[in-house]
Amino acid sequence: MDENVDMTQRTGQRTDLAEWFFFDGGPGAPRYGDDPTKHAVDHDTETFVREVLQNANDQSLDDDGPVEVTFRFETLSGEERTAFLEALGWGKELSTRLRAVTEAERGRGHNDLFGRLEDPEGELRLLVVEDEHTTGLTGSWDDDSNYSALVRDELYSSKQDDRAGGSYGLGKSVLWTFSGASTVVFNSNLAPHRTERDERQRLIARTKLPTHQLDDGVTYQGAGWLCQPKQTDDGVRPDSLWGNEATELANRLHVDRPETPGTSALVVDYRDPTRDKRPEIDELADEFVEAAVKYFWPAMLRDDLRVTVEWDEESRIADVRDVPAVRPFVDCFESRFVSSESLEESGDVAGVDIPVQLPPRADGEPTPDGDVRLAARLASPADDDSYLNNVAMFRGAGMVVKYYDQSRVAFSDRNFHAVLACGEAKSPESITDGDREVDRFLRYAEPPEHDDWQSTENLREHYQQGFRTALDDMFDTLRDGLRHLVSQTDGRGQVLADRVRKRFPIHGGQARTRSMPSPSTVFDIGSSSGFDEDHWTFTGYIEPLEDDFESWTATVSLTGVGEDGSRYDDISIARIDAEGSGITTRCEDGVGHVTAESGTGRVRFEGVSERVGEGDVRSGRVGETQLEIRAELRTGGED
Repeated sequence: MDENVDMTQRTGQRTDLAEWFFFDGGPGAPRYGDDPTKHAVDHDTETFVREVLQNANDQSLDDDGPVEVTFRFETLSGEERTAFLEALGWGKELSTRLRAVTEAERGRGHNDLFGRLEDPEGELRLLVVEDEHTTGLTGSWDDDSNYSALVRDELYSSKQDDRAGGSYGLGKSVLWTFSGASTVVFNSNLAPHRTERDERQRLIARTKLPTHQLDDGVTYQGAGWLCQPKQTDDGVRPDSLWGNEATELANRLHVDRPETPGTSALVVDYRDPTRDKRPEIDELADEFVEAAVKYFWPAMLRDDLRVTVEWDEESRIADVRDVPAVRPFVDCFESRFVSSESLEESGDVAGVDIPVQLPPRADGEPTPDGDVRLAARLASPADDDSYLNNVAMFRGAGMVVKYYDQSRVAFSDRNFHAVLACGEAKSPESITDGDREVDRFLRYAEPPEHDDWQSTENLREHYQQGFRTALDDMFDTLRDGLRHLVSQTDGRGQVLADRVRKRFPIHGGQARTRSMPSPSTVFDIGSSSGFDEDHWTFTGYIEPLEDDFESWTATVSLTGVGEDGSRYDDISIARIDAEGSGITTRCEDGVGHVTAESGTGRVRFEGVSERVGEGDVRSGRVGETQLEIRAELRTGGED
């Protein structure tokens, strides 16, 4: 303990192990009304589990076996509760500050905690999140490290691995949001090669409060630390407890842990801020298991992550086969490389590769071509329909970023479950440079919530222009590929798959181009479109890939689309023209029609839409538009 810092001594008793330390604001210092990260993501139980597991999964030691995470609930009452609060420094310091915040109406959420603690029969619920085979809290207060990112920084992540799941540092905020005392205790065992000290165990607690003023008239900044304050050249700084002192305080705070490398985080007074009532622990255990499997079944499937929930004398292990909602996705992923590209019966799986062309990195370094694997499984009546007609999207981190609803793609009763395995998750046994680059790109495409792939500032910082187009192209081709897999075909679908591989629509004042496979054959189709002052113009071609036909017909239509691919309005086509013998065109009800007689090869066409008003969502200046072409072969004079 630093001899320059005055620590309280009790005559005849042992020395207190730690004290609460807060920075005072000083004149003119900024004030903090609340933790801004509370408002950055949706904070419910599912989010809590996802974010906590992501952080643990990202800190894997790789060679030491799978990351193991245990959620352990404890309920304290009576003398056990009193002893815990004394070890936490509750009566001396923390309760006084929480009371000051509450009375200033900046911490009304703490009233419930005070009410239960003032009740002699009141209970205190603790949640310990214990991970093993992870790096632990390495580094110091002044470093750019795991330790400083967790106990010092806000909205900052120290993760440098391109494969990591998070890059904003927001995931850790859920720990404090779910604490009724806004307080979390960290007890960490460092791997021997990760520390220069003889001691491997370190402990520190952090509370996040608004700026507050005590009776001494001093204004204090919000964050505080249960620590051993240390005098430095820059003033007093919070410092961890190490070795035996850390072990002793950890035992008193119910956050002791095994000797394997990793970190245990104790959430003081665990509660779900989105609920009015505290659920029973066995109910929470079920929710934790289901959330863990929902978002991390890819990591669990390859045995990179194991999750257990413990409470009282009971425990439950997260097993991908025990959550019916994800079983179809697991089956689909395990069979993603089947050679078939058609789905005939319930349970069948078919797949195609979706190309991803990335722009150069920001420093000019070229990026290799890559692709991602799309697979779909035809749903069975026995399947759980919670995520019917959804695509589970994930990359090398093994976390499902999003269940992407594509109900519009489903044909009649041909419902499905699909996966989009990207980057290092596509084929973990044979990872290519293209896979690594796609993984890196998609990591930077995740917003702070890590629940989508979209244009972000991180992409702008790490890649040259074209990153948005690359994402749009991937999703456009995904939807076309999904239509191809789900639609009923005669098995000759490889031509369409090749076309899907080659097609990359242009965005920004351009129309998206879609084509639908014929029930009886496959056409080679291409087009381009653009907005010209007050109307859309388009050109394209249609070519049958069979010679034996009576005639063929095609319909061409324009429609607006949302970001999820849903249609929101049609745009009437005013004129469509095509040249050549045996070809006729017409417009009817705003849809263009092209008909060609037997023996006709590739037909080129062009057309214009009716006038679109200024500022209309269907214009080239607002929103996006899709060009859709449907072609059908006629044989023997039959439609």
